[in-house]
Amino acid sequence: MNYRYRILSILSITLAVNPLVGALPQQSQNQKQTQQKQQQQRQQQQQQRQQQQQRQQQQRTGAPQLPPQYRPEPLPAGNTVVATVNGEPILASELIQASYNWFAATAIEELVLERVVEQEARAQGVSVPDSEVEARYKQQLQNAESQVPPGMSLDDFLKRNQFPPSRLFARIRTQMLVEKLVERQVNLDDFVEYSQIVIRIQGNTPEQQDENAPAAEAKAREAYEKIQQGLDFAEAAKEYSEDPFSKDRGGKMNWQNRNFVVPDLRAKLDELQPGQVSEPFRSMGGYMIIRKERTGSQASPEEQQELREQAVRIQIGEYVQQLQAKAKITNTIVQPFNPEQAAPSQGAPRPPAGRPMPPR
Repeated sequence: MNYRYRILSILSITLAVNPLVGALPQQSQNQKQTQQKQQQQRQQQQQQRQQQQQRQQQQRTGAPQLPPQYRPEPLPAGNTVVATVNGEPILASELIQASYNWFAATAIEELVLERVVEQEARAQGVSVPDSEVEARYKQQLQNAESQVPPGMSLDDFLKRNQFPPSRLFARIRTQMLVEKLVERQVNLDDFVEYSQIVIRIQGNTPEQQDENAPAAEAKAREAYEKIQQGLDFAEAAKEYSEDPFSKDRGGKMNWQNRNFVVPDLRAKLDELQPGQVSEPFRSMGGYMIIRKERTGSQASPEEQQELREQAVRIQIGEYVQQLQAKAKITNTIVQPFNPEQAAPSQGAPRPPAGRPMPPR
């Protein structure tokens, strides 16, 4: 039965049941408006109940209370038409079922992460004002505007990229909470500033380098003796150093995180006090002389802020992994994946499996 005959059939049944519908068109219109208004009221009441349930659930679980404008919209009634294709409706119930089946595995892991961070923040008394989150949120929107294709709204662009306001705001809030938590663990003295003189050992093979090492050591020793006699370290670096990146700057290196410095150099830095100069030592295919300049706690306030931000960027991934590792997490949708526990592949790699055929 096509769409036209369905309408005629329904209309004929309606007239048969209630002859007054055909006789009183104005009353039919009034009844229709009344029914629409009642349906809207029922939907509003259902939305209010869902919002109340969400608030109660958040209070029970300790979920973050986001500002109203950034909370997810309440779910529509299952029979709500969310789209049509050639007049054929797609109901909210279909959308909800598909969304749960297609995207739940990703969404639940993000919610778990948010909850883990939220719990740790509460335990440590860390919070982020909504105003600060909103400021970064608006900054992110400005960044996103430059990527919006012509003819598309920013709101549609974000939704198509699965970042509606509720998700974007929640993710930014989680990010800022983690940053504050990590910042509490930052040790500024993990950063060190130093100057260096590098004398290369000539040769491409180990045998050649062993043969030429004494000459490089003698040159490094000469530079060290002149420094001991009063030659400024920066001038000695310009005269003797063979490192093209630091030579013209008097050997000055940028701030380094000591945890990422090669072990032999780190050991020497740990032995020195700021202002002290090391004797020549062999490292990284040459001989080095270093002078320890400052540690992070001796940096200027502006430099310290930059070092904190750098430390947070370095540590944030490992910190989140540690939080998740110590949390008791159950996930009935998908088991968490741990690449470290994945078994190494055995034998020759298998060819990719063929694409499954759709059911006939």
